[in-house]
Amino acid sequence: MTTYKKQPRPISLLLKKNHYQQSTSLITKLDMVLQSYLKQHNINDCRIGNIENGSLIIESPTSIWLQRLQFIRSEILTELRQHHPSLTKIKIKVNPDLAKVSPLQLKKNTLVKKRAQKMSKDVADSFLVLAEDADPKLKKALQSLAKFSTDKN
Repeated sequence: MTTYKKQPRPISLLLKKNHYQQSTSLITKLDMVLQSYLKQHNINDCRIGNIENGSLIIESPTSIWLQRLQFIRSEILTELRQHHPSLTKIKIKVNPDLAKVSPLQLKKNTLVKKRAQKMSKDVADSFLVLAEDADPKLKKALQSLAKFSTDKN
């Protein structure tokens, strides 16, 4: 059986050495600040990608959002510097994976079609009165609508 000269290192030591733990908590904190700021500007689905040498990378799902972020870049930098003063610049990149809709979001965003409530007799009569002076195509449509509503009541 072979013996190893180097013993395995604890993961906590590796995390401290590479500053992963610190950068992860910093990114999370800055992302929360960014999301609240972007919500004020009605910009959705953007996130902080990484921090490299004082440069913050913001990922955007589309180039349209990228352009909007370009316009408010200096404001974002000012806002984020309040929480992390060593930031020097912001880079904005498009990440199309952010635009993909998950099945859960798709279910949540699908509109539930509601059946129209029955139309009253007065409304049906109004359609018939409007149909008298209307265009032939519109007249036919209004009469059909009025007939439909009176059949249901």
